[in-house]
Amino acid sequence: MEITLARYAGFCPGVRRAMRMAEEVLGDPQRPAFSLGPIIHNPQAVEELERRGLRILPEDPEEWEAAGLAGSRVIIRSHGIPPHLAQRLVDMGAETVDATCPTVKKAQKAAMRLVGEGYHLFIVGNREHPEVQAILGHVNRDAVVIKETRELKEWWEGQTRMIRKIGIIAQTTVDLLTFRSLVEGLINEVPEMIREVSEMKLINTLCRNTLARQAEALQLALSHDLVVVVGGRNSSNTEFLRRICETAGARTVKVETAGELDTSLLEGVSRVAVVGGASTPRERLEEVRLLLASG
Repeated sequence: MEITLARYAGFCPGVRRAMRMAEEVLGDPQRPAFSLGPIIHNPQAVEELERRGLRILPEDPEEWEAAGLAGSRVIIRSHGIPPHLAQRLVDMGAETVDATCPTVKKAQKAAMRLVGEGYHLFIVGNREHPEVQAILGHVNRDAVVIKETRELKEWWEGQTRMIRKIGIIAQTTVDLLTFRSLVEGLINEVPEMIREVSEMKLINTLCRNTLARQAEALQLALSHDLVVVVGGRNSSNTEFLRRICETAGARTVKVETAGELDTSLLEGVSRVAVVGGASTPRERLEEVRLLLASG
């Protein structure tokens, strides 16, 4: 059986940076170390940081008081957080260490620029994702989050005022096909909106590393019998990889660890590809590859 390990394997630059910053914070044992929510979307990596002393703050700021943040260091996760939450941490006596991915920072700035210039902002992505919540926080939630064309129609039908300028950005890890289809949906599916809009501005906030992983996953799916996608269940970019491979027609399975892989899936398979999300350590993919090779 031929096994191909994706070339784009291991942590992406943004995740690698966040993990390096966490290591530095944990290197000072005299000060309590926290992160607001999981620093990355990889449970095993986060659990390892917790074993070394990192404490995860709850999402609800009303619960922070009990943590005793005065004098501590709090890592801003790679997905970013709304400014008012960062300020609240400072007001409680914590020092913030900003591990927000630079690409996410660019998306936040793009959103602020568009809203500041009077554009009605659309964000293509998942409203519940922490990255999108952070972007919304940077524009006082003055934006519409969409992930399906249906949501565009529902939003438009509820409008009572004229919309002349539209700005569009994306959650950095959205897959290119979803982004393109929703941008096209603005024109094709809601023609009444386009007749009214005189100006549309799109800023490409998609992560280049994520796009490269998606393109490689598509090529591997087209040339292999089975694709094993490795990554956290709460990782959006890993889920997009799975969807891309399935859309390409490949038999696809998603796992967090090698131990979850059902080797009976290998029956009749001659070519297997192993791909991983942006927050999946390379060793997790190597473990899957070794299991496949032994099976």
